[in-house]
Amino acid sequence: MKNLVTGFLLALQFFTSFPIRKTLPMTNKSVTAMFGAMPFVSLLMGLIIVFVLTVNNYYFEFSPLFLAILVVVLNIVMTGGLHLDGWIDLGDAYFSYRDRQRRLEILSDSRVGAFGAIALVILLLLKIGIFYDMFLKRPSNLYYYFLFVPVLCRMAMLIYFNLSVNVKESGLASFFKNQVMPKRLWIFIECYLVFIIIAAYLLKDIFLVVLLFSMFIVTLLYRKWTYVHFGGMTGDLLGALYEGMELVLWGVLLLLFI
Repeated sequence: MKNLVTGFLLALQFFTSFPIRKTLPMTNKSVTAMFGAMPFVSLLMGLIIVFVLTVNNYYFEFSPLFLAILVVVLNIVMTGGLHLDGWIDLGDAYFSYRDRQRRLEILSDSRVGAFGAIALVILLLLKIGIFYDMFLKRPSNLYYYFLFVPVLCRMAMLIYFNLSVNVKESGLASFFKNQVMPKRLWIFIECYLVFIIIAAYLLKDIFLVVLLFSMFIVTLLYRKWTYVHFGGMTGDLLGALYEGMELVLWGVLLLLFI
């Protein structure tokens, strides 16, 4: 239990902007628990989004466009833009059309290039457009998806992380890869899988099952793609997966509700 609590606090410390100013032990068990807690942290962040949307319905009634922008900005604030940084670096590296080694060097470069900026703008515009359309359509169980989509995105990160070889010998991703206990992490993933299936059954929502399968397929395709173009996993590629997966899953929902 102590490792689970420590892992939860580490997940807040590393993957959100919530102020956890405490030195925590970084052992194999606590780091594994940190990764295992990531989907749960996303669920809590989803609850904050749902709370904001509920308050808006009762008191403010903002326009769908403003609400869509607010949701996107709130997500960036809660994560501290951590995964967006990976998305930007991926855009710069991939569209440089250089060899694999040069792409890895660009991934490690903190500067933002033109392709990274373009990739960021496209991502944000697509997210705002999807949320705007969803708020206009107001499908049943809409708020549930703000809880489950982030969980599925984090699950994708865990699966990709556990299945992939880190291509760089330095950096946080390499450190975490050496610390995490793969078998224990699979147990966490299986628990979240059962949670999603039970939720789909209780809510009688087949769309959750569609999202689950979509997540698995996209994760495996993304893993293959990163191996071809980068030779494996890096922290930036892991963060980019979250942003891209969120866009894909919400896009799937939009198509299902047309």
